[in-house]
Amino acid sequence: MPLSPKDIEVPRTPVELSAFVESIRLRAQRDSKERELGHLKKGCYKQFFDEVVPLARFAHRMYPPEYTVTPKLGNQGYDAEIHDPRGNLVERVEMANPIDGKETASIARELVKQGYGGFRAGDPGDDVEEHISIIAQVAKKKAIKDYSDATVVFKVNGSKPFEGFEKRFSEQLVAISAAISSAGLNAKRVFLLLPIGCIPEVMQVL
Repeated sequence: MPLSPKDIEVPRTPVELSAFVESIRLRAQRDSKERELGHLKKGCYKQFFDEVVPLARFAHRMYPPEYTVTPKLGNQGYDAEIHDPRGNLVERVEMANPIDGKETASIARELVKQGYGGFRAGDPGDDVEEHISIIAQVAKKKAIKDYSDATVVFKVNGSKPFEGFEKRFSEQLVAISAAISSAGLNAKRVFLLLPIGCIPEVMQVL
């Protein structure tokens, strides 16, 4: 059966949420119809990939193993609630996944049509560089809203820095942090979720 809101909005520990994400990936590998829905981000797959997948990474690195993470679909102004073992609300989390919509849709169509896509020529770090302006735009949009009771997490899309290009990546993170800071977000805390393999993978901005 296709992924449903009921599947997503189950309270899970950080480990359980990571396992759930992996189970959906494996399910899509076995089911071509579900894999196509995932590539095209149809139904609940848009929220799953844009919100739940990065949320699982963030929660795994930020919260104690006995906490519970509950993804929330809808327009309530946050994407998840975090509770301690006694059921007390610890915080709310808003996931920001700044992407180039046209590029993402193009890659999705390539994946569905030929099984691969997204190959682009360029120097190491160009992918992150291209997303800085997109992150700045998203930050300005989010600055209009009130996130004073929520932690906002910006996912930095791109590859981890190649050996020899660490300095460029560090400079890019400074530029991203400055763009978010200057946007004037009214948030409890703001973090960057860095590409997989970066140390650290989570960095606080505000």
